[in-house]
Amino acid sequence: MTANTIRCRHAIIWVMMAFLALAAHAERTESGKVAIIYEPADDGSIKVTDVINSSDIRINLSVDGTIVTVNGKSSHKPNLRAKKEVGYTYSTGNGAMLWRYTPPKEKQPETSSSAQQQEENGKTTETAISEKPAVQTPDMSKSRKPDRRTAADLGLMERLNADPFFSQDAVNEYIRLTDSYCDGLMGATDRPQYIIDHDLRPFLEKSQTELDSVRNLIPQIAREMVAGEKISDASRATTTELITETLYSRLRSREEACQRLDRLVTEPPGLSGMPLNLSKEDLINYGIVGGILLLVLILAIVTIRRKSRKKKTSAHYGSRGVTAHQADGDNPAIVGGGGPPTTSILKKQCIDDVVDNPAYLLIEAADFTPDSAVRKIYVRNTCIKEVYNLYAEDLRNSDSPMEDGCMVLGRWVHDEATHTYDISLEEVVFPGDDAIFKEYELNFGGKIKLRIADRLRKLRRDTNLQYDLVCWIHSHPGLGVFFSNSDNSVQMQLKHTQHPNFLIALVVDILTSTQETGIFTFRRDGSMNSRNDITKMYSLEEMYRWALQSERRSFSPDSYFNVMKGVALKMPECSGVELDNSAIIDLTQILVEPATGIVGWATGSAIDHNGNREYAVSAIARDAEKPKSGIVGCLINVAHMSLPTIQRLISHDGASLSFVMVFSSKQMSLTTIPVINGELLTDDRFYGDVNIDDLKIWTRRKR
Repeated sequence: MTANTIRCRHAIIWVMMAFLALAAHAERTESGKVAIIYEPADDGSIKVTDVINSSDIRINLSVDGTIVTVNGKSSHKPNLRAKKEVGYTYSTGNGAMLWRYTPPKEKQPETSSSAQQQEENGKTTETAISEKPAVQTPDMSKSRKPDRRTAADLGLMERLNADPFFSQDAVNEYIRLTDSYCDGLMGATDRPQYIIDHDLRPFLEKSQTELDSVRNLIPQIAREMVAGEKISDASRATTTELITETLYSRLRSREEACQRLDRLVTEPPGLSGMPLNLSKEDLINYGIVGGILLLVLILAIVTIRRKSRKKKTSAHYGSRGVTAHQADGDNPAIVGGGGPPTTSILKKQCIDDVVDNPAYLLIEAADFTPDSAVRKIYVRNTCIKEVYNLYAEDLRNSDSPMEDGCMVLGRWVHDEATHTYDISLEEVVFPGDDAIFKEYELNFGGKIKLRIADRLRKLRRDTNLQYDLVCWIHSHPGLGVFFSNSDNSVQMQLKHTQHPNFLIALVVDILTSTQETGIFTFRRDGSMNSRNDITKMYSLEEMYRWALQSERRSFSPDSYFNVMKGVALKMPECSGVELDNSAIIDLTQILVEPATGIVGWATGSAIDHNGNREYAVSAIARDAEKPKSGIVGCLINVAHMSLPTIQRLISHDGASLSFVMVFSSKQMSLTTIPVINGELLTDDRFYGDVNIDDLKIWTRRKR
């Protein structure tokens, strides 16, 4: 046997021993058809080495907030460290928790290490254990006090009361909030307006969604809380049952409060104020009113029938009728877009306000392709800025840039004579934290669909115009501008079902000197244009410079509310913060929620106005949906104004902020503070103060 053979065998033996040691150290947990294999650490954290998805559906695994996508019937090796929790959600929305952090127990010192002492203490120990009631089968008909002492001794109730959702303080605060809404609603003279002003319907929708999702997780949460405790099986079962009952009890308290408010909100107006005990005079008055209404109804029915008979008669004698197309126009159908959930009753189809508007860049499709179903493209200056800022962030890592992208919402009109469309690009929607962007991979994730649906609902409601997904944008860093087969597949998934040809795609090569941009559209026959059809490329750099100049020209103070209008002194770097109608609506909806600290991020642009710099804010996103770019300020919700606390909250983002808007729930006021070089101004003469009700009144008039 040669020396090399001996060394090879030794190496194989060492590898096998290492593998066995690793396998012995690894643990496995599963829920449903998903399992993880992990290595526990001494500090209570784990390293997730493998995830196995036995289901047929793709899942999103969350390891302390880091999302990993695993396809159905497959596995993945994330090798991620978890210090808080590991869970997963299916692409359909359901999911479960797989692991939660449990503080490690301190090891008890051994009282004796000699076999002789163990033998001497054996009888005493055996007798003591046999006399402990904890190992006996518990009598469920008896008092539960021993189990409650066990839970308290283990510190489980303390951990439960530290939970942000299930703690008694959190439950009481939720009940207090809903009761205050109920009292306000009962005393309101204009109930529908009170519901709108306080955004009660969105509040109830969010509460119900949260309650439904948490209810399914309660058994798992209870088991995980007790799993790490060193107690007998009998005590573990009763303690788990106690924790489960406590969780359900506190959830029911929240549900009852939510149901009370929901009944008041959904109750038809007028019924809540109707007296229960009616006098004889009241009955006579109600009878007279009812009789009058009945007569009006009868007259209306008779009139409608007469008109219907007249129409039939005129049609019979050859009178000219309404075409099918006109009828459809008078009674819009329900349409749905492909891809993101955009189904809604059709609003007004119109883009008249963007034609010849200096805030929109006009691109003629005939300039870059001979055959396009889209004729004219109007791109809003703020949309161009947001896209440019997105790729400006990506250029910070120009050595190994990743593909990146976003979606754009806008409007469209159809010319039936030429079978072409004119469209507007207005609102950018960025992906959520479940998106995957790599050097040669672009996956927008599932959360962007929810963001698009929410934004479309808001735009259609506020404007009464038909907004849809009209464009999607992605980059080919260093690869050139072209439309691949994968890109074409995405295009087909996103297109509108009834009007597919108005959807366009923009491809940007951010590593070129001008950030070369190509526009790809459907041909009139429904096929997609290719790189060979494109006769002209555009420059994102030039479009950005145009957007800056256009924004200065198109800014109109009458369309904005300056929350710093009444300041005693003006700082040239931040002399005003202008909120448009949409930004104020975003702000009021965010402040309805009970979250504190940084709760929102203001996006917009700097405007030179009267020789000073002001900031025009077009939207405020929730903290969980923090935009990648375009942030000019943040929204903070606190009970009391404290500059040290606010400075600490913005310590990580202060360098990129120009102002902070602080809402005091105690005074119901919004204070705007300039931020210079990451530091708050301490002189309150530069601060702008406005009552939150004044903002609501202003935006209601704008609507």
